[in-house]
Amino acid sequence: MDPYAVLGVARDAPTEEIRQAYVALARRTHPDVRGDDPAATEQMRRINLAWEMLSDAGSRAAIDRRLTQPSPASQPPQPQPPRSAAPADGRATPPRDDDIYLGHEDRDDDIDDRPITGGDLPGWMRLGAPAAFVVGIFASIFGLMAGGFVLLRLGLLLLALSALLFVLSPFVVLIRSRGGPLR
Repeated sequence: MDPYAVLGVARDAPTEEIRQAYVALARRTHPDVRGDDPAATEQMRRINLAWEMLSDAGSRAAIDRRLTQPSPASQPPQPQPPRSAAPADGRATPPRDDDIYLGHEDRDDDIDDRPITGGDLPGWMRLGAPAAFVVGIFASIFGLMAGGFVLLRLGLLLLALSALLFVLSPFVVLIRSRGGPLR
């Protein structure tokens, strides 16, 4: 596979141009954008692989050597250097997620259009809001009937707590789906 051909860039292209080509292709071919197209997943895999190969300076040098050899079929494939957890000095900055999902790279606002997935409410919040509502209703009714103002106040407090939990629940789901601190 020629990663330069996959990304549609020249072999002497700077890393930033390669990154821009990757982002542009990813925006057009990502399976979330293309819908039910079965080829989209394979195309995206090839684009990601090409970016990985060209973003690392050592890997790119090995690819350049392989592509300039006269007959690559007679030569054994060059092993790629092991990838470290921390980026090496020659490695390019990988594209941020919002480069792919946002409409433009140069946006100055903080819009995050990534799909929201995997955000569940914690169990205490899922059960606590309805329980506080039901207990608050009964406490308020019995407080009014029996003339117990302490019970009435407790009921009203529980109703306010349940309303607060209901209002906060979408925000908790959003924060948890984006990997926020409420895990």
